[in-house]
Amino acid sequence: MDLKKTTIKVGILTISDTRTPSQSNIDSFDSSGQNLIKLINDSNVIESAKVVQYDCVTDDFDLIQAKMTEWCSERKVDVLLSTGGTGLSPRDVTPEATLGLVQKLIPGISQAIINESLKFTPMAMLSRAVSGIYEKTLIINLPGSSKASEECLYVVASVIPHAVSLIKDEKQISKQFHKQLNITGHNESRIPEYVTKIACRHRESPFPKISMKSALSILKEHAVLQYTENNKIKYPTVWIFSTGDELESIKDSHSGYIRDTNSLMIKQILEQDNYKGQIFNHGIIRDNWDDLCKHFEEAFNNADILVTSGGVSMGEKDLIKHVLKDHFKSKIHFGRVNMKPGMPTTFVTLIFKDKKKYIFCLPGNPVSAGVCTHLFLLPYLRAVSGKKLIIHSLKAKLTHTIKGLDIRPEYRRALLTYENGELYVSCLNSHQQSSRLLSFIGSNCLLQLPSSSKITNVESSAIMDVILIKSIENTYIAPILKEMNLCIEIIKKQAILSNTKNEKPLLYSCIEDVLHLMTENIFVAKTEIIPTECAMGYILYSPINSSENLPQFQASIKDGYAIKYGNNWFKKSNVFNVVQVSVAGTVPSCQKEIGEGECTRISTGAPLPPGANCVVQVEDTLVKTKSSDGQVEITIAILNEPKLFENIRSIGSDISIGQRLLDQNTVLGPFEIALLRSVGCKDVEVYKCPSIHIVACDDNSAYAISHKLKNMLKVSDFKGNIFNQSIFKRLTKSPKQFDFVFDYDNPIIIFCGNVDEFCNDNVESHIHISNNTRKISLGFGRMFIGIEEKSVVFLHINTSDSESIYNCVHLFILPFLRFITGRKKIISSIKTKCNMSSEYLPIDKFEKAELHYENGDFKVTCFTMNHQSCLVNMPSSFEEINIKLKRENITELDAIVTENSDCYFIHY
Repeated sequence: MDLKKTTIKVGILTISDTRTPSQSNIDSFDSSGQNLIKLINDSNVIESAKVVQYDCVTDDFDLIQAKMTEWCSERKVDVLLSTGGTGLSPRDVTPEATLGLVQKLIPGISQAIINESLKFTPMAMLSRAVSGIYEKTLIINLPGSSKASEECLYVVASVIPHAVSLIKDEKQISKQFHKQLNITGHNESRIPEYVTKIACRHRESPFPKISMKSALSILKEHAVLQYTENNKIKYPTVWIFSTGDELESIKDSHSGYIRDTNSLMIKQILEQDNYKGQIFNHGIIRDNWDDLCKHFEEAFNNADILVTSGGVSMGEKDLIKHVLKDHFKSKIHFGRVNMKPGMPTTFVTLIFKDKKKYIFCLPGNPVSAGVCTHLFLLPYLRAVSGKKLIIHSLKAKLTHTIKGLDIRPEYRRALLTYENGELYVSCLNSHQQSSRLLSFIGSNCLLQLPSSSKITNVESSAIMDVILIKSIENTYIAPILKEMNLCIEIIKKQAILSNTKNEKPLLYSCIEDVLHLMTENIFVAKTEIIPTECAMGYILYSPINSSENLPQFQASIKDGYAIKYGNNWFKKSNVFNVVQVSVAGTVPSCQKEIGEGECTRISTGAPLPPGANCVVQVEDTLVKTKSSDGQVEITIAILNEPKLFENIRSIGSDISIGQRLLDQNTVLGPFEIALLRSVGCKDVEVYKCPSIHIVACDDNSAYAISHKLKNMLKVSDFKGNIFNQSIFKRLTKSPKQFDFVFDYDNPIIIFCGNVDEFCNDNVESHIHISNNTRKISLGFGRMFIGIEEKSVVFLHINTSDSESIYNCVHLFILPFLRFITGRKKIISSIKTKCNMSSEYLPIDKFEKAELHYENGDFKVTCFTMNHQSCLVNMPSSFEEINIKLKRENITELDAIVTENSDCYFIHY
């Protein structure tokens, strides 16, 4: 027996003293009963059901029982749905009449109705409705109001066919129903009607476009700091999902699908920003009501913040806002922002099990998702982490004129550079589409452009606002690196297979010379191949070209209709027959070719059907006719003449086969990794980070130094392993003392304390740096072990002074580590302003200071215990200070950047 061909006969019995089927009097019209008939006959709420009996009776016990007995005993109906008479009024006797008739009670149905109804109103607890079986008929009492009876019908609609088959003992029907239930999902019937009726959906978003300022103000209102029992900041847990039927993981991807890049990219952006809370990437959710409900509920059980990408626009598969609003009863604070890209960005809050949850719904296009992560999610997380500055905004001079502004304020990917004390921004990449991840490569900021409603062009040299998303490219070389103000003695020695070659001492007098000596022929670079998803922060060893086209098929860039456009447009009718649907994830080869007068309803990112040569956006169309159930449009009218190839992404328009994606020595960040994953690149060859072994020699003070060193290196960008070794009381002349490190490739040993005995025979070179106020000793060298000439690099710090250690690490050790792991730039320097008079300035030494950005300038504050983020070289005499002093006691100083802050990122 075919389940679909078996009709379930339904009777609707309205019980009321005031209601009649007549529409002549709107006040007495039975809206509840008639609405149930439409839901069943027209909307097919109950699978394979049809209303065959309908009547209205008054609130009379005998009349109710008589009508129920007639319909059930004569087998006129399989299901009898009564509406009305279930309350507490003396006239409400429907439950009593039903109880006097039924032979078996089904309390589970009544309980399910009450449980669901309580989500809408507390008055549901006053309902006395019952459910049961009389003869072979299922009887269910529903409330009397039209709205309440509809909601309750949706609760039980999915189980009614199965209940009927059990009552009739029709095992074959029951078996088929179970099979169908497993396919469709048990909650599908609860999907709101306006979601399932695609043709009736809004063709424009019901959410107003709010300004960026208003959106950030709303986020600020909800950024509440929370604390643990120990009065420490409690960092919210974040769960991240990508949504879409078209998405596949990089392992499972195949033709017709798009690789998921967003979920990992968003997670890595948060990690790059040093967010201290837990972050979980839970991959992909399908565009399915039940799947979204299930995974969202799991997220709310385990996390404080949910981040999604995709499913927030106006397409037929964009269900997220509907699920959050209708299923979870959430509050949508904003559903659109007046910006480009990222207009559909949505922020939602809800109460789940007495706890408040925060949901960031980001667009699905990778660029939009990345931009909105920086503009909305990061500022919010910084705020709830207690940071004062939540947006890294700077001002820079535009290097060129920009024409053709968008009607919406735009955030373009751009390059911010620092040259000789000034910041410059350039936006030379014309390909800014929201699907094109390549627009992020070579960019480090978002350039804020105004709406075209205010100005038409932005002229060169205009001062623009930019928001940092990566490090600033630093081209300035501070004079202090080149100044001959240091006395450096270098004694070069070389140890190869126990043969030592001594050389005469060489004198150097600036830091740049020392760095050059340390990095010249001192280390043989090693590489390793690692999974792309684990490569954040590593340096790419060789360039990477694309092995495929992206997209691999012609795709739509708008929600709308794909048509075959011809030159004789005005001679044809503008009405088109809708013959098929193409959504993201549709296999291109499965589509039929469309002809003239035909069209395909198409979603953003979906493949173009054969024969189509343009896409008309949905806003330029009008539905002319619909199917009888209102589910889909049959014909549509196109209101404006389209253009050939309009709204189409051609094959390879984002990335073409053989195109250069990343250059050698590129630092791999979230956007670079997302780009590689988008074209299926699973593994990359990167510079290998050596292991560092810190050895304390001679005494406990050296042991303390070793721990200071380890802590400094841990907070740097070095990605290798760092080990602290035991105190060495005595060093022999044999390299066997260090056999424990030889298992590592190119290990680095840093000695703390007196190692003169060892250095005499085994260290290749030794540097002494000194000036009038401080002496720094830094030794370095290379040893070849055995006939394989395996190299071990030795560094030596012979000081217990904390400031000297700090200087050694940031002026020599970290630049050296950056060099051997592939960094293009190993030390960063900038011009700063210091608001001090000469009487407060120390002279002739490097001073730790706090570097910050204020009113368009980098400034330093010396003698602070706050955020010490740079080294400034103080003038060597009071005369020099007086020369450098400017108006209002402003002194210009050069600084070496040692740490990034909340307001800037300096690339080195």
